[in-house]
Amino acid sequence: MTIYYVSVGKNEYQIEINNNQFKINGEAVQATLIALQERGLYLLRHGTWKRELHVQAQGNRQYTLDVNGRHAVAKVEKSNSREHRKANTTSAGDLTAPMPGIVVIVHVVEGQAVEVGQVLVVLESMKMQMILRAPCDGKVILVNTQPNSQVAKDALLVKIDPELPHGKEDYPTNQPT
Repeated sequence: MTIYYVSVGKNEYQIEINNNQFKINGEAVQATLIALQERGLYLLRHGTWKRELHVQAQGNRQYTLDVNGRHAVAKVEKSNSREHRKANTTSAGDLTAPMPGIVVIVHVVEGQAVEVGQVLVVLESMKMQMILRAPCDGKVILVNTQPNSQVAKDALLVKIDPELPHGKEDYPTNQPT
């Protein structure tokens, strides 16, 4: 049996996989996930219900999911022990560097409202640029980097408070130039 902890925004799910049997938060689920010809494209079947979804790895155990025009970012952690899960100190709103690199652009400022999937930071590593996106909706409470900074793998770049108070309009939405 393999256990995964999946965070999507403020929600966390425990997924158990044992052969072809699945449980989500302890409840058995009769579903199949079929890889289609295109890279990252899948068909999810649950009874007569079917949905195509596109899954793209973002690094640092994060994936973007696109289903019927809706976008989400999921953070996935594989663990066979609850102790390993408790040792993880990152929260759903933390954006960390998936590998060592140099920060090219920071698109947000502290206090700014952001939406899941919004571009926050561009990181360059091995002459390739990676676009790092917001893992959840919320308010930026910490920008822990700046352009031309060298960062280590798993370094905290941006922290988002997913508990955004009422009135997103109270926070700046403009991006720094």
